[in-house]
Amino acid sequence: MKFDVPTAATHCQFTAVLLAGVLFSVSVAGQTPDEHASHHPAPAPAAGIPAATPATGGTMPGPAATGGAGMMDDMMRQMGAPPRKELYPSLMEVEAFTPDKRQQFERLARERMKSGTALMSSGLEKLSAPSSEQDLPAMREATALMRQGVVQFDTGISSLQAISEGKPPRAVALDWFKQNMSLLPSADMQRPHGIFGLSGFHYFTMFLLLAFAATMIWINLKKMQRAQALAARLTPQPGAVLPERTLTPAAQSIPPSLLPEDAPSKSNAWTGLLRVVQIFEESPNVVTLRLTDPSGGSLPFRHLPGQFVTFTVKPNDQMVKRSYTIASSPTRRDYVEVTVKREEHGTVSGFLHSVRVGDTLQTTGPSGNFTFVGDGANSIVLISGGVGITPMMSVVRYLTDRSWPSDIFFIFGCRGEKDVIYREELEYLQRRHPNLHLAITAIDVASADWPYARGNITKELLSQAVPHIEIRRVHLCGPKPMMDALKPVLIELGVPLEQIKTEIFIGKERPATPPTLAEGVTGSEQSQPTTTPVEGAETAGVAVATFARSKRTALFPPSKTLLEVSEDVGVNIDYSCRVGTCGVCKVKLLSGSVTMEVQDSLDAADKENNIILACQAKTRGDVSVDA
Repeated sequence: MKFDVPTAATHCQFTAVLLAGVLFSVSVAGQTPDEHASHHPAPAPAAGIPAATPATGGTMPGPAATGGAGMMDDMMRQMGAPPRKELYPSLMEVEAFTPDKRQQFERLARERMKSGTALMSSGLEKLSAPSSEQDLPAMREATALMRQGVVQFDTGISSLQAISEGKPPRAVALDWFKQNMSLLPSADMQRPHGIFGLSGFHYFTMFLLLAFAATMIWINLKKMQRAQALAARLTPQPGAVLPERTLTPAAQSIPPSLLPEDAPSKSNAWTGLLRVVQIFEESPNVVTLRLTDPSGGSLPFRHLPGQFVTFTVKPNDQMVKRSYTIASSPTRRDYVEVTVKREEHGTVSGFLHSVRVGDTLQTTGPSGNFTFVGDGANSIVLISGGVGITPMMSVVRYLTDRSWPSDIFFIFGCRGEKDVIYREELEYLQRRHPNLHLAITAIDVASADWPYARGNITKELLSQAVPHIEIRRVHLCGPKPMMDALKPVLIELGVPLEQIKTEIFIGKERPATPPTLAEGVTGSEQSQPTTTPVEGAETAGVAVATFARSKRTALFPPSKTLLEVSEDVGVNIDYSCRVGTCGVCKVKLLSGSVTMEVQDSLDAADKENNIILACQAKTRGDVSVDA
């Protein structure tokens, strides 16, 4: 059956019609033939209208069939048939309206309207009677009569309108049935709203969606334009000269978000004077020097946490270089701090302990690859001993300044309670930053109030202080005996060797000694290589070092490095850290072979080209170098 407007309400109405039919069929099927006959005696067929059959049904339930069935009986008597057949089944049996049939059904519809009017009048009279004012049942009966009259009048009008519009009988019957069952949609539901039957809310919602889609398309177009413009700027133009990279190899892998404000300076890219502005006493034999640019403003170089600077000083009328790790954070741009322990017989450390506020120091830097800025690891373990704490302190200060969210495990070992460098600051940072875990141990402790561990850094201490240490990155710095003892312990705990980063701390300075020159000749006056014996050295079985460019030779004992031998004979090989990390003392090995304990600053290309570190190179055979 086809509806004019296929709306959701129409589908609901059709479903209700089917449900009513099913319920009626079930109720009829549940009665015996005798019971059904007692309620509905079979009428005689009317002239021109077939009798009711089980297929067409009898009196339909609904408002007009309860208390208002007499009206339909009157309509059927006008047609000469017993009043037991409703309008709905009669119309369903008529295929098409003939003029006579049309007049008959129009007359029935008008009679239904009159019957409805009579019912409404009767109900109104009963309701307005004086006796009904206190008679609630009478008032309810009057109201029911008026309601039935309205329904009959309304269905009569609807049937008459449908017949006058030329609808087929069955369509008129369906309209009448839906009116009786209160299934007809309201005029507002049947009337389409606007273009395509949509309401103003639909138009407003579609407008918002279209506006959102247009905005997203515009944003994506702008992003594509910016990306294309950036790609065009980064693409080298024909004949263009690209600038040299200024990042050190260690800094090239640093994410931009973790770098200081600008990229770190190239290794040893700056040399100049820095002024001592403050001196802090960390322990009885350790001081921190705070240095600034004498001209004011920010530092003339940028560094990474863990790098060092080299001081060139002249104690005892002799120029000496020594390197010290920067202990301050790169985030502090107005100053740099170095922490110096005074070593017994230490020439440079003794000199630095004697400087005063206002003095200047010739400084070169920055340098070093023992750095960490938070990339490449989801946690960090910093293990140090003695003044080896300085690079670790720079890392801790930097990470806490940048609010690095991952775990930081700080393990420090020292001699006694008074030797805990930066103790107050470390405890303060631990209180401020829950991700900083502090573990300190001291060998000689007499105080009963000592809150930390006692003794050396052991396997048990590491296991207790650092859970799952095998999955973490470890930085290790301190005296060589401590590092030699802890490396196997870390490997035994499951830490992969490639996850252990080390830097040797030279605890004892070598006293500065004047270079021994070849007797009677200096510098360029030598035309032939000259061998200079070292005082006290056994010449038998000792190797010889040849400095080809300087045309000098010297005895090369197994206990000395190539740098120390070069200083003995006055060959100038530049250096900075003397621990194999800065790479300043690189020279080319022309012949022979050497061993190097540390070669962190040598890359694969250096090793392929026989580049060695003079400060680390030792040998038991003759060697020749380009120096």
